[in-house]
Amino acid sequence: MSALRPSNLPKLAVCPCYESHPVAGPAAERGTLLDTAFRAELLGLEERFVIANQMTSDEIAAVSWAVSMVRAISGHERVLAREDDCRVQILNLTGTADAIVPTRLTHFDLKTGARRNYREQMAAYALGLMGAHFAGQWTAHLLFCDQREVETIHFTYEEAHAVVDQVVKAFNDPGKNPSPCEYCAWCAKADTCPARLATVGKTLGVSEPGFDFDAILADPEQLGAFLSACAVVEDFQDRARKIATERIKTGGRVPGWKLVTRKGSEFVDCETVGHHIQRLGFGPVLAAYGNLPAAKFRDLWRQRMPGDQAFPESSVKAASPTTYLKQTTTQSQSH
Repeated sequence: MSALRPSNLPKLAVCPCYESHPVAGPAAERGTLLDTAFRAELLGLEERFVIANQMTSDEIAAVSWAVSMVRAISGHERVLAREDDCRVQILNLTGTADAIVPTRLTHFDLKTGARRNYREQMAAYALGLMGAHFAGQWTAHLLFCDQREVETIHFTYEEAHAVVDQVVKAFNDPGKNPSPCEYCAWCAKADTCPARLATVGKTLGVSEPGFDFDAILADPEQLGAFLSACAVVEDFQDRARKIATERIKTGGRVPGWKLVTRKGSEFVDCETVGHHIQRLGFGPVLAAYGNLPAAKFRDLWRQRMPGDQAFPESSVKAASPTTYLKQTTTQSQSH
């Protein structure tokens, strides 16, 4: 699959050598699940109830919020949400918007996780949709469902074309060079990218004698470079932590580090809450609902139930213990 597609344009705008990793991670899989739920809700499909069983209560609420935003912004206009109706052709690129309201010259795109820049992707969709609907302007609404925030971007045909054209030209430039950035961890070339490895090498050099951190903090140029290097090396650190954790688990040793086990938190499952919800009162339970911690359930029980009604201790369940890596001493001190 070519790296040049609408969803990759924001990454390619930062690094023209970016290439998506072929294996989708948990964040991407979650995004796909919520996107599927979003379309099903907009279309009123029966399968939305099956999809909801794979989601947490927070995710269901996030999708419901996004659907309500589409309804509010589109008014009584028809919303297209079927994938076949939302496919967009842009120059030689193909993408799929999440929902389109042709009569409003607008489209919606659901985004999960942290807020990021999606201007180039939205420009590509806007460009293709303006061509399909013979329009000279278009509006994109980004629905950041986890933050409950809407970002609206307006494009003229000329503006959208300029944004997309700039990225495409940089991508097709035979003399292009990679640029370490926040998307490095998602790139298929992450472990072999020479620019990234060089940046990591410079970062590791900060432990050498003579490193003057105060001087870096005082110099805006050096400070910016240092922060960039830290961002690039971050996922290397995550991978190193995983390897160290497995090594210690299997009896190995990583000087200066040990594993610490933390007791799992107690909780009451939703079936038990549902069993008692009428006597407790729907309002108080829903106000406190999440995956209800045992402490909250005990508080509700004490507040709403008769004093002679014993709390059902057998309903309290404990989560599995969690293991994490904790630094004890620096490596130099351990010798």
